[in-house]
Amino acid sequence: MAYDGGMLRAVLCELNRAAAGAKTERVCQPAADEIDLIFADRGTRHRLVINAGAGNPHMALSLTAKENPAVPPMFCMLLRKHLAGAKLIGGEQIGFDRVARLRFAGYDEMGYPAEKMLYAEIMGKYSNLTLTDADDRVLAVLRPVDFTTSRKRQLLPGMQYELPPAQEKRSPLTETPDGFAAALAAANPEKTAAAFLVATYVGIATQTAAEMVFRATHSADILVRDADPAALSASFF
Repeated sequence: MAYDGGMLRAVLCELNRAAAGAKTERVCQPAADEIDLIFADRGTRHRLVINAGAGNPHMALSLTAKENPAVPPMFCMLLRKHLAGAKLIGGEQIGFDRVARLRFAGYDEMGYPAEKMLYAEIMGKYSNLTLTDADDRVLAVLRPVDFTTSRKRQLLPGMQYELPPAQEKRSPLTETPDGFAAALAAANPEKTAAAFLVATYVGIATQTAAEMVFRATHSADILVRDADPAALSASFF
């Protein structure tokens, strides 16, 4: 199954049901691109794995504990400093893209209440993890991005966090049946219906689009001109 916007939204729903309000008991970094957050609530523990590697980026609840290095990496130590003992307020998706924001309620060095955010960008080779304060000022970043890496968007401690550039696509969350029908009518009739969905809507992977089309038409490769608009619309919504 492709890890697209729909998958991320489902994982965040599962996380909120299981661990919202739980305390961050441990922060681990078993691999260079992976952070594990262990939440505890009334004797129950939940492990959230966030992998920001280019090969298989994902976020998921897991029962598998992994061996950690003897000396934790700097990013892990910074997360422990800011998140250890903090309560998970909840996770939310930015639009329908593969960006999650985890909100934590804890205390600062002076003992005053302080909210922190952990942004997880699950976006292929551009995947990253960024910790910010309540004003979105970057406190730590797994993979710093400076001007030599990108002139459009930098991620460095002390800078203001900015979301990844928005895609020029429609959001499934705000689409209407009339809007869907108009977009389908304007599409290239020789394009596959699955390709139309991927090109038109944010957060929908090719595999997900193919499944939508198959459920509507019993063929994953049907062209736009041959697809039943009503059936495809029903499957999409």
